[in-house]
Amino acid sequence: MEFVKLDAAGNDFIALDLRGQNEEVWTPTPAQAAQWCDRKHGIGADGILLLRPGKVGTDFHLTFLNPDGSEAFCGNGARAAFTWWRSLSDNAFNDAHFTALDGLHEGHWIKGEPCVDLLLMETPRDTAHGAFVHSGTEHLVLGMMAQEWADLDLESLAPPLRHHADFAPQGVNVNVVATSPDADGFYAIRTFEKGVEGETLSCGSGTVAAAAVLRWSVGGEAFKFQAPGGKLGVVFEDEKRAWLSGPVEMPFSGTILPS
Repeated sequence: MEFVKLDAAGNDFIALDLRGQNEEVWTPTPAQAAQWCDRKHGIGADGILLLRPGKVGTDFHLTFLNPDGSEAFCGNGARAAFTWWRSLSDNAFNDAHFTALDGLHEGHWIKGEPCVDLLLMETPRDTAHGAFVHSGTEHLVLGMMAQEWADLDLESLAPPLRHHADFAPQGVNVNVVATSPDADGFYAIRTFEKGVEGETLSCGSGTVAAAAVLRWSVGGEAFKFQAPGGKLGVVFEDEKRAWLSGPVEMPFSGTILPS
C-alpha cells in the first residue's frame, strides 16, 4: 500500500489515497494505526489521512484517524489533505470543496500556502479550568505570561485537564497560548492533543481555538501564531468561521508492507 508523508508546520501525517479503489469503507484498525504512527517501530506520525471519494458536489472526503485509531477532525490535517489532493491534480486546481467528520469545508491556495476554513461549533466560554472552544473538536485554552513560558511542563499540566470529568466523555485538547505577542506580532502556542496523548509540534484546530479566545478577549480579526513546528495564521470571516493558513511539505513517500 502506497503512502505519502505530509508535514503541516510540524504536525505530521501518513496519507493514503483510497479514491477509485473500491476501498471507500476500508479503515485501518486501531492496531494498524498505532503501529504505523509509532516513531520507533513504524513510519511515525501524529495521525492518518484517508482521501476518499467525494460526495456529490465535492472533490473528496477526508477521514482523519488519531494514532489510537479514533476518528476526529484535524485542521492541519485538512490543510495537508487539500495540498496533497492538489498535487495529485497536477496543481491545476487552487480551490476545493471537501467533507470531513464535522461537515463541509473549503480549501484555497493563497500566496503559495494552503488555507482551509474551520467552523466553530461552540464559541469561547469560560470554565473553571480555562476557556472552552469547539473548533471542529474540543479544545481548552489557557493563557500564560511570558515569564511563565520557560518553565511550562505541558506533559504534566495537560493530562489531568485532558481527562477531567467536566469534559467527559470526549475529553479536550489542551492549548497554552502566550497572553501577549512577540515583537513580530506572533503569539506563542503549544498543544497537548488527545488521541496522540502528548504534545505535538502544532495543532491547527487548537490554533483556531486560541485565536477565537483572543478575538473574544482582546479583539481583532487576524492573528499570527508561532508553534514549536512552525508559523500559522488565522483570519476570521465572522464569529463562527475562520481561515487557517500555513506551510505544508511532502518530505517522502513509501510503501506499507502487509503485516
